Amino acid sequence: MKKTRSSLFLGGLALSTAAFLSLSAAILPRQEPADANTAKSEIMRPEDSKALKAIAASKAIYVGASKCKSCHNKDSMGKVYDKWTKMKHYSALENLKSEDAIRLGKENGIDKPWEADACLKCHITAYTEPAERRHKRFKMDKGVQCESCHGPGSLHVKARLKAAKEGIKGDKELIQIPEGEIVLPDEGLCRNCHNEESPSYKEFDFGERLEKIRHLHPLRKEPRVHPPKKDDDAQSSE
Repeated sequence: MKKTRSSLFLGGLALSTAAFLSLSAAILPRQEPADANTAKSEIMRPEDSKALKAIAASKAIYVGASKCKSCHNKDSMGKVYDKWTKMKHYSALENLKSEDAIRLGKENGIDKPWEADACLKCHITAYTEPAERRHKRFKMDKGVQCESCHGPGSLHVKARLKAAKEGIKGDKELIQIPEGEIVLPDEGLCRNCHNEESPSYKEFDFGERLEKIRHLHPLRKEPRVHPPKKDDDAQSSE
């Protein structure tokens, strides 16, 4: 039986359509259903970080952790400075001289990680900032200091010293710090360094890391920074 031109055309069209759909399935990303129960939690990117934007816009300068120590290492303030000295952030610069860091450096064409800009930009607070934005007593050899997470602190220091003269002391009562005086970190700020650019990068869970560096004021019952809710948390609260 001979096929008509019409049937040949329709048959060719069907084959072309099937081929197109098959090719599309291979090259296009799979679209997940827009369902609240199956949606995945989004990761905040550095470019979306309100904390990083606030630091960039701040008129304060970096003063260094030793300046923070004078107030924040009192028992009544939670001895935050001492807690920091026991964290990996504190030894971030020194860790660049470890065997693992040297090995990873060589694998990436870096002979001395402790001298390389690509490493120091995250292992030293304010490393990429201009000199005029660092106080003359700011020390560059203290690793990841308070101001990497909370922004330059000169205005905070000035405001708290003025308040202390007026009889308002943070170790006596819980003071609500005005917005803009210091920065509260967010996931995007952390991911500015904790990302795939680092040869030692491991999967970064903002909530887990936040708990490891948590340092609440003794009078504060609830932290001011919370990780985003995960899917299972959101479902359990419904």
